[in-house]
Amino acid sequence: MKPLLERLKEEVLVCDGATGTELIANGMPQSACPDLWGVKNHRILSSIHKAYVEAGADMITTNTFGANSIKLKVFNLERKIADINKRAVEIAKKAAKDRAYVLGDIGPCGKYLKPAGEIEPEDMRDNFREQVKLLYGAGVDGIILETMSDMEELKAAIMAVKESVKLPLIASMTFQKTQARGYRTTSGISIPQFVDESLLAGCDVIGTNCTLTADDMVGLIAEIRKLGTAFLIAQPNAGMPKIVEEKPVYEESPDKFAEYIPELIGAGANIIGGCCGTTPEHIRKVRQRIST
Repeated sequence: MKPLLERLKEEVLVCDGATGTELIANGMPQSACPDLWGVKNHRILSSIHKAYVEAGADMITTNTFGANSIKLKVFNLERKIADINKRAVEIAKKAAKDRAYVLGDIGPCGKYLKPAGEIEPEDMRDNFREQVKLLYGAGVDGIILETMSDMEELKAAIMAVKESVKLPLIASMTFQKTQARGYRTTSGISIPQFVDESLLAGCDVIGTNCTLTADDMVGLIAEIRKLGTAFLIAQPNAGMPKIVEEKPVYEESPDKFAEYIPELIGAGANIIGGCCGTTPEHIRKVRQRIST
């Protein structure tokens, strides 16, 4: 396949949708470690990846969102970090069969840096660096840092990538829309802060995922586009969740979700995928909208 960044100069690409909510829909207990559960139930994970590829995704993300030492330690699984990351990449690459790029997925570690938290900056970088090297060694085509809300943690992750490997790098934060302060992360990071720091750090693609629906994400992408020249990624949720029997349920249909794809493209998005609650059918509708 043509290098990812070269294709982004020519066309809007489609990323996959949710993995976590799809695993839950296929039997994963909410108390389980998703990263390990996916490896153990590799046929289910593989079928999810394949469904996204068949739906028209140009790229799929590895099931490694929480597969860093700090987060795995919560499940007493830190010693399995190498096996979990390597197997997850193998499963994704086999499902992609050179029809889609495989992005090594890295999420937040669940801890805050000092002085707000207990983690030293260098320990945070080491935590991410370890996972980055494992994903790179297993053969991913790029790295995606997503659902980040704290800028210092995101910078630690970006540094870990830039110091360790030469791969396309996507950095995505999750924003909330407030009446008083506009779009902000839960830690108070503004769009200008995010754009300036990410571009200075040398990210190839920046953008947002999770929390917001597609219609609310249009304005956010437009504001990011005004401030930066990097490629942009947008991965909205399938509506706002409702709690049914103690489980989050996302009710936005694939057709409704796809209504806002032209607007996201008009706002400046170069990659469009989905986050919580989205399914292969949502991504199929995105593909159809982009291809027409």
